[in-house]
Amino acid sequence: MNKKAVILIVGVFLVAIISGVILFNLLFNQSNLEEYGLTGIFIVTLLSHATMLARDIFIPLFLALSQIYNPIILGASAGLGGAIGDLVPYLFGLGVSETVKEKTRTTDTITKWINKYGLWAILAVSMTPLPDMPIIMLAGSRRLPFHKLLVIEALGKTILYSVGAFFGGFIFDFLIGIFGNLITQVSVTIISIIFCIVLTWPPTRDYFFGLFEKILFREKK
Repeated sequence: MNKKAVILIVGVFLVAIISGVILFNLLFNQSNLEEYGLTGIFIVTLLSHATMLARDIFIPLFLALSQIYNPIILGASAGLGGAIGDLVPYLFGLGVSETVKEKTRTTDTITKWINKYGLWAILAVSMTPLPDMPIIMLAGSRRLPFHKLLVIEALGKTILYSVGAFFGGFIFDFLIGIFGNLITQVSVTIISIIFCIVLTWPPTRDYFFGLFEKILFREKK
């Protein structure tokens, strides 16, 4: 087994764990974090994507700030942070590919999808709530230049988060008016975690990717 690849994978896991610890400490002090505004959302988005698991845990803070900042500016801060945080799963994919001496053809849905549509697939997924971590890891295993991936992810996530800030802000404000701030934030956090689990579990993930492919990349017969 490639020693450098093992060191890379171990390093990635350490970064992910450390990012998770810092992230949850910051989120437990959300009132202080809100004072940092756009810088705060950039940091927590970067850290959440770097954990590879808690990628949507920052949503309650994000929606809270949507009542203060312009949706596009807020979306760009979160989009850039998320794109930079994606370096961690990218390096993980790169490390895994280095441990495999013989390249084998994988037949999972996401591999076929990215092989077929390339950068367009990455951009399309980054603009949706679909889990893009498998695609990021695959991009790393295929040694796609990270600077290209960074631009694509930043653009796609900025669009996604800007739209989310615009519409989600109204909904979040409406729910706070009915249920109060604490109940709303706890509910949004729970829903974000469930949503992440559903879209990460292979059977449901492949179903949604297949459905998305039929809608967006419908082939002409």
